[in-house]
Amino acid sequence: MSTASALTKPAQIRVVQRSPAYWRVTIDNPPINVMGPEMVKEFQEVIGALEADEHVRVVVFDSAVDGYFLNHSDFTAKIEDLTSMPAGPTGLPPWPDFLVRLTRLPVASVALIRGRATGNGSEITLACDMSFASREKAVISQWEVGVGMVAGGGPMARLPQLIGRNRALEVLLSSEDIRAEQAEAYGYINRALPDAELDAFVEALATRIAGFDKWAIGNT
Repeated sequence: MSTASALTKPAQIRVVQRSPAYWRVTIDNPPINVMGPEMVKEFQEVIGALEADEHVRVVVFDSAVDGYFLNHSDFTAKIEDLTSMPAGPTGLPPWPDFLVRLTRLPVASVALIRGRATGNGSEITLACDMSFASREKAVISQWEVGVGMVAGGGPMARLPQLIGRNRALEVLLSSEDIRAEQAEAYGYINRALPDAELDAFVEALATRIAGFDKWAIGNT
């Protein structure tokens, strides 16, 4: 790819400030929202901007790609492009660094899941404060054990806290797809909502939170 075309390549993550207090972060890397080194860099930029802004109270992560929230890593990318990236402020590699900083962020974070949230998508869901999924379209999984890999974004630590050790082992060791209703029953997500109601529910919740005092949100 030429330098000119690389510079004009569309961003894979879009940030829209619905208001000073309410941000939307939209993942947009068609056709299936895989995560390569460029997206990791953009997630780092997003978390840096959120940490630096004193007005934001709530951030919603969603997707512009039909059928996919956030997928696995891009296995066609050069591994050295990822491994050469410097560690983040936590001392961790860039992706787990982003997730830890998101968890610590004094801002309410929400995952709006429509489509597949597999691997990385599950990990960002677990790092968010709340998650709401389409009953008809959401699929969540940590598939790595099934192909002889170890998940790099911390689900072994986060899942047992949410759903208990036994169910966490079921999710991790089976590598099975989990539909939204089962994820809700396990406590993996907050709620599985009818797809037609999902957007309005999350919008109303985020707008309500955005109207509250930030000191209270950051200390909850």
